[in-house]
Amino acid sequence: MSLIASQPLALPNKWVSRKFINDEYENHMTASQELKASLNHDAVNAEIAELSNSPGGLQFMAKEIRNPLLRESLYESVTGNLLQNYKLSQGETAEFWADIDVAAAAIGVGGLPGQVEVKSDYTRVDTRMFAAAPYVRWNVSNLTKFDILGATQQRLKASLMLQEAAAFFRLLVYASGLRSQQGTTFGLSGTSAASNNAPVSVPTSTAGRLSVDQLAIATARFGARLIKGPKKLLINPERQADLVLFNYGGPGTGGNGYFAPNIQEMLLNKGNTGSFLGNDVYEDIVVPFEQTVAVDSLVSGGATEKVIGYLLGPAEYVGVKVIRTDLVIETMKDATRFSDVFAGWMDLGYYIRFVKALQRLTTA
Repeated sequence: MSLIASQPLALPNKWVSRKFINDEYENHMTASQELKASLNHDAVNAEIAELSNSPGGLQFMAKEIRNPLLRESLYESVTGNLLQNYKLSQGETAEFWADIDVAAAAIGVGGLPGQVEVKSDYTRVDTRMFAAAPYVRWNVSNLTKFDILGATQQRLKASLMLQEAAAFFRLLVYASGLRSQQGTTFGLSGTSAASNNAPVSVPTSTAGRLSVDQLAIATARFGARLIKGPKKLLINPERQADLVLFNYGGPGTGGNGYFAPNIQEMLLNKGNTGSFLGNDVYEDIVVPFEQTVAVDSLVSGGATEKVIGYLLGPAEYVGVKVIRTDLVIETMKDATRFSDVFAGWMDLGYYIRFVKALQRLTTA
């Protein structure tokens, strides 16, 4: 059996639609299953061993590693699902339209979040490098090169996705606290930009966990902000237990929700929440189970609140994941480590366009 070089996956310039990502991932999974069913591990190990010892062999292996990693990271990453994906063409400046009455925020080059200035309804977004460099020790790779290389791929993907998620979460915490200094919207009697175009917090009725009325109120409040479309719930994986217990309000309360055995059976049997009250549920370990943060990000020394989750509006309202360089894998033999190094890096930026599309879910 011989390894056949595949065409490099090229993201379309401009907007990368969810349909493109879904189709690429489904085709990738089908091809992977067919390939695994026909593999002869001894033959693959022998060919990988020959490649790793030949000039240019590591670069060839890196090329084969890149496509599946890029497809999986696009489909599985939290950032790729919560934000719009935009691939910059060569030399293009990352500028996106915004609303001068709604605060916007972005990740800076140093990886720290900050409010961005909106000029003439446009905001410029910087990008920064996310990189990882897992390595395969020569003595360990002799056990089975095929499996060791597969583990290296997964380690590279896990590291890059964790860095992405952590950077976006820092931005989310900051942006969801931009509540002041927004002025007044003239012509709207009894309303202000601060009330309609700023993030809000929705408290739970059952201390310590998410509640049905909390999620229902938060979902309904998007209507007052003229935000239509599918909403998304971002929580710590352990918060899935709250959704299983949604019809239990505690001793002596008589319950605090509604009885829906089919939904509970789905949650308990599958262990996958899917959607809840019309909200797509995304879980990530970077989201703390409970986090005490400043109510107003611009006044960090003021009041605080305990956040147990976030409800986000549709991706086109939340913001953009800017992709300047999608995924590059470079290789080298490192004699100081006695290993082959596979260094992967991406150049990305995160931009939250309308902070009014963010709602904190809080507890006492």
